[in-house]
Amino acid sequence: MPTNLFKSRILPGSRFIIKFVRVFLLGDNRSYHLFRFYNAYKDQGIDVKCGGIEEGESFCEKLSFTGKGILKYLLSVPKIKKIAKEFETDLIHAHMAGNYGLMAMLTGLPYVVSLWGPDIVEFPFKSPFKYLVTRIVLKRAILVHTDSYFVSFLLEKVFHVPKEKIVVFPFGISKAFFEAVWEKEREDIIIFTHRKLEREYGHEVILRALRILKENKVKFRAIFASFGSQEGELKRLTTELDLEGEVVFTGKIEEKELIALLSKANIFVSAATTDTTPNSLLEAMALGAFPVLSDLGIYREWIVEGINGYYFKRGDAFDLANKMLFVIKNRHYLNRALEINREIALKYANWDENFKNFLSVLKGAFKG
Repeated sequence: MPTNLFKSRILPGSRFIIKFVRVFLLGDNRSYHLFRFYNAYKDQGIDVKCGGIEEGESFCEKLSFTGKGILKYLLSVPKIKKIAKEFETDLIHAHMAGNYGLMAMLTGLPYVVSLWGPDIVEFPFKSPFKYLVTRIVLKRAILVHTDSYFVSFLLEKVFHVPKEKIVVFPFGISKAFFEAVWEKEREDIIIFTHRKLEREYGHEVILRALRILKENKVKFRAIFASFGSQEGELKRLTTELDLEGEVVFTGKIEEKELIALLSKANIFVSAATTDTTPNSLLEAMALGAFPVLSDLGIYREWIVEGINGYYFKRGDAFDLANKMLFVIKNRHYLNRALEINREIALKYANWDENFKNFLSVLKGAFKG
């Protein structure tokens, strides 16, 4: 480990001494999560570069690549090494283990891995080879970040990552969500989701549940405030289910618009088939949208059935419709649950505080 990697300095307003590095953030360049880390590093006075090789509109720098599928990551390593050398990179912070984590490892530079969910709860179990790749990437990382205590247990017991190399914190939400005041309509029912429009988030199940509500004469508006590769398919299904009058797809929206919409929503729905802690859930908890979630164990770190949210059987549109209907009929009695959720979000999901703690741990990881 380089001994001159950090230079000490006390930043104005900081509560701890941090160390400067040149950080190269690698990940899906379309992701707002990556862009948030980029801004957070910059706000702490750290030189940072941010990029990835995904196609499409980018929040960060789009890096050229060669090949397709997994090969595009492997064949792009020489280019990443060249960019890292030109930037005089001290540390790579890779987001997702199986692709960018692997790339970071192959550069030979010190690296940290942030896990996003599928890369640790799905990818490694698809084959012995993928498990081995994941285990090696995690073993060689100086630090492994997850947003879930369940995943931290998985890292220790299944991937044999030493406990002292694991840091747990939710990505968290910005102070704008805590500063906003929710204003729920007394009569209109607004059902809201802002998970990406990808197959693993189960939006088809949500649409079929909405159709059941409509058949039972429930009046509502449903907002899908996101974007993704399944958008066209989901819009076609909306037409097929005769839900065009009730369902709106907003496409990509800015944070200010998201807050304005979510602050009026009554129900937040996630029908994901696999997940770690979703920021969308934390945002809903901060802004008083009652969570109705697929029955994934990971959510139980945040939501207790019947206390501050409800679960439905994964993939079961009828069960989802029933749970939403119960919430709709009883929404005027859920104020305490909404208050609990806001208190939880305030205490555990503050992005600014969580990132400072992460940076402090990262500083300590280089001391050893």
